[in-house]
Amino acid sequence: MLIKRSLLALFCAWSLCGGTFVRAQEVAEDAVLRVRTRVVSLDALVKEKKTGQPITDLKLENFEVLADGQTRKLSYFSREGDTGRKPLALALVFDLERLGAGRFLRRTEILAAMANELSRLPPTDEVAIIVLDPGGVEGKREWLTRFTRNRAQLASAMAIIPTLVGAGNGAADKDDSGAPVSQTADASADAAAEIKRADEQRKAEQAKREAAEAKKKAKEKDDKKAADNKSADNKSADKKADEQKGEDEVIDVFKDKDGRTVRRIVKPDGHIMIERTNADGSVSVDMDDSDLAAATWEINKVLTKERPNSQPAIVYVTDGIEPIFYAQRDFIESRLVKSNTIFNALVVDMKTGFKLAMPILSPLGNWVGVSIAGSAQRFAKQTGGEVVRVHRPDDYATGLAKIVGNLTARYSLGFTLTETERDDGQMHPLVVRVTAKDAKGRERKLLVTARKGYYMPKDETAQTSN
Repeated sequence: MLIKRSLLALFCAWSLCGGTFVRAQEVAEDAVLRVRTRVVSLDALVKEKKTGQPITDLKLENFEVLADGQTRKLSYFSREGDTGRKPLALALVFDLERLGAGRFLRRTEILAAMANELSRLPPTDEVAIIVLDPGGVEGKREWLTRFTRNRAQLASAMAIIPTLVGAGNGAADKDDSGAPVSQTADASADAAAEIKRADEQRKAEQAKREAAEAKKKAKEKDDKKAADNKSADNKSADKKADEQKGEDEVIDVFKDKDGRTVRRIVKPDGHIMIERTNADGSVSVDMDDSDLAAATWEINKVLTKERPNSQPAIVYVTDGIEPIFYAQRDFIESRLVKSNTIFNALVVDMKTGFKLAMPILSPLGNWVGVSIAGSAQRFAKQTGGEVVRVHRPDDYATGLAKIVGNLTARYSLGFTLTETERDDGQMHPLVVRVTAKDAKGRERKLLVTARKGYYMPKDETAQTSN
């Protein structure tokens, strides 16, 4: 009897241990599942409607986030000054076009004042300096410094920018804000001549690219034929949206508004070739040489690869003129939204001649599917960024200070996706609402800025969504 009771006690003890082990195993599995959940992250800027000043003392309960029209429970919340908050990775991009923003960037005091504003960033934040059209060479892009926390290095990079603005022809390059109306005829002629020259150069470059692309396609066809003879496994990749070809080339396939099949091929340098298959089977090709799109594509890739744990942001200094095909603009916009990159624009006034030409150029651009101006402003709106207009050269530094200050004053929010929410390749709308009361118990009038949507990750085991 004693032996039986001992065996029974031992069996019970073993059973209890086994049961505990099973429950522990289940808990461990649950923990793994929780780790593999997907979180949508976004940043929101909240300002007083009357003063435009950012509000930085709000709490989680002041916020409501709607995704696809449904309120989501916030699983992440942080604000300026919180421990563990993501550092800023800011790409400051200067368009040095001498008839655009570049006409003011020959002034060393402007760049020195902007560098001084960057020196006030928190020490953990990083900045990179990129210039477009240095030396007056269209299509060229140069990183004066990669992402760095070294403020002296940033100041040195900014100091050489005035020497990189292309040489002009004198009168056409002078600041023309406030110029008499009698002078606008010559300015308009200058603008028309510049647009014609740029268009002729674009066509020449397009012809070169098309010839190079045809040569490359012929080689690829020969290579593919040889590879197919060796193995039946070497077939062309399935033409699906966001297909990755090689290491850096990306291909999208979609239908345009006229029902034509469009292949959008993004080159490693950020330039895009658009192939449209017409009803008769013929294929038309457009090459887009937008500096803004190419630079944004490259910067976004660098941010994703080199600074995955930072909050990515871009500040683009421009006069607002940037011809870009709608198909290319939409692609870059989707990539910015996917990566939660906050795009901002510091926009200087256009030269008077360009202002006069815009009512004519904009409809012509729309007719051929090209946005002449306003793409930077659109990127800012879709990604929750800001557009600050500069009317005087002395406003550059204060404009940059406003953008940077508002970037650091943002709230970081996040909510968890359910297991049933699958990737459909579409952008899902986001709305951020904020309610708060003042010292007298009255509802405060607020302005809220945040990105307009998000894309779900294709890998359902990813920890954070795009």
